[in-house]
Amino acid sequence: MGMKVMRGLAVAGMMVWTSLYAVPVQEKLYDVPNAMVLYKISGGGALTPDVNLTLEGNGKLRFKEWGAVELTEWHIVEKTTGALHYVTSLEMCKKRLKNQVLDVDFKNKKIRERPLPEGKEAVDITQGLSLSGQQMVANVVCDMWEGEGIKRCVYKGIPLFTEYRALGMLYREEATSVFFDINISDNSDCSIPSYPVEKFALYTGNFKTRSKKTSKSFSERLQEIISLLKKKGFHEGSAVSAREKKELLEKIGEPVFENQKRLLPKLLQTMKKSRACLVQAGTTPEANRCLNDLIQLKSSFTDDPENKITDWTKERAHILDRFDENIVSLQSKMKCIRGAKNLDDLSVCMQQ
Repeated sequence: MGMKVMRGLAVAGMMVWTSLYAVPVQEKLYDVPNAMVLYKISGGGALTPDVNLTLEGNGKLRFKEWGAVELTEWHIVEKTTGALHYVTSLEMCKKRLKNQVLDVDFKNKKIRERPLPEGKEAVDITQGLSLSGQQMVANVVCDMWEGEGIKRCVYKGIPLFTEYRALGMLYREEATSVFFDINISDNSDCSIPSYPVEKFALYTGNFKTRSKKTSKSFSERLQEIISLLKKKGFHEGSAVSAREKKELLEKIGEPVFENQKRLLPKLLQTMKKSRACLVQAGTTPEANRCLNDLIQLKSSFTDDPENKITDWTKERAHILDRFDENIVSLQSKMKCIRGAKNLDDLSVCMQQ
């Protein structure tokens, strides 16, 4: 049933690629010479009784030479709604060649280059999982493997479906289109931008230059929770205490909490600054310029941050009143926000 092929597989969904780079280049990663897979990414759940998280995104896997040359790309938008509003996007592009890995750092507009290690064995992503049958994904029949909180459907070493589920939280990657035996030229097999290249030491899976505070992806955080529950002996259907569930969900929501703690005081100061500027504005263009910093900051709270003024003369009194109301409301919550220890505390603050 292709077990030897799957033994060489080093892809645990599109979010876990570190093990892939430890695969000796002479081994086949896939049982087809080249292919391209397009994925739809979704997920989310309730982080607290008053805070919901949703994920939407897409991904792409392209490879040739049986996986000796491979590109992975994904883009995910993570939204928090309810008592807290937060929007962030995560973008990734990695290219693995026969002897090196290129990792695009979109934030700093750089490409990190590392040589591949040698002599390490590939990781079997079906280890600990049981074959439960077959499923049709993107018009391809794949073998479905299942375990505690994990489902993977694999065809000739290619992951077509990956799902992680725990504590009411869900992360899913599902292939929408699969193209086999496509013509992948050297110039078209990776859309890495033309950023300057930085060379680093042997690839270890984690950049030494990364800050300890660098957030892991939602998928990685959820997988850690699944592993932790498994170590503690919990299985699907087990009763997790309310306290323990709250603590584990706090780990998943920690990046949201940290960003809210950082951004909310900044939002208050920016609103005050914009309000002071608006008082001096005499024309509609001047008034709109006063909103530039606020609109930019609001992109972290909503995916529709635009709020242009159409007629400052008519709207002046109403807009200034709205600013006063919002400033007073947020200012009254600041003491509570500064003292919040976790996402649940913070959601209570924002509802006061």
